[in-house]
Amino acid sequence: MNFIGDNMKTTEYGFKVDTLGDVDTAYYIQQGRDARNEYIAERMNALTTWLKSLKPARQQKSFNSTRSFGTV
Repeated sequence: MNFIGDNMKTTEYGFKVDTLGDVDTAYYIQQGRDARNEYIAERMNALTTWLKSLKPARQQKSFNSTRSFGTV
């Protein structure tokens, strides 16, 4: 099995092939994983930013009351 970058060639159609002339699936699987990881990182950053924006709006306001609960 070839590791990414080892003896890779490109066919006339632009596909990466291994030493046996087969499409280098390890290369394309890694490309897919890299793209997925980049997308997930972008979404996590967006989620973090959104959650941080909620914090000021959800801060509990102070409750000053001279009455006790359950009394009139």
